[in-house]
Amino acid sequence: MNILFVCTGNTCRSPMAEGITQALAKDMGLDIKVQSAGLFAAYGAKATEAAILAVQSIADISNHESQPLSMKLVNEADIVIGMTEDHKSVLLRQFPFEEAKIKTLSQWGGGNGDVVDPFGGTQEVYNACAQQIYDLVKNGLQSIKE
Repeated sequence: MNILFVCTGNTCRSPMAEGITQALAKDMGLDIKVQSAGLFAAYGAKATEAAILAVQSIADISNHESQPLSMKLVNEADIVIGMTEDHKSVLLRQFPFEEAKIKTLSQWGGGNGDVVDPFGGTQEVYNACAQQIYDLVKNGLQSIKE
């Protein structure tokens, strides 16, 4: 299975989701390829230092390099997961023929609401965001395993 996480700049939420998913999938014995991209990302930006710190006990995302969303990435993915309803709306407008595989992280992971952008926030804000992503990803992966 190929999972693509999408956020705005691909330096906070989607890299955290990518790293967390890779680590949890490995622990659960799932064969999953994970990538992330941003709706408004440039190529090659690093994950923010706060994002790296927020997930360091689970995954090392220090080598992450941002990439913009592309048709190729969407086509290769079995599921495309936006961090917010707005991300999902943009994805559906750009890729209406892929509607069946586009979800929000909360929809996939059985939660409610958006994963709010921590950019510019304190380390505590990033840590809370990482915990929310962790919980939703764990639930989402559990549904794949079953």
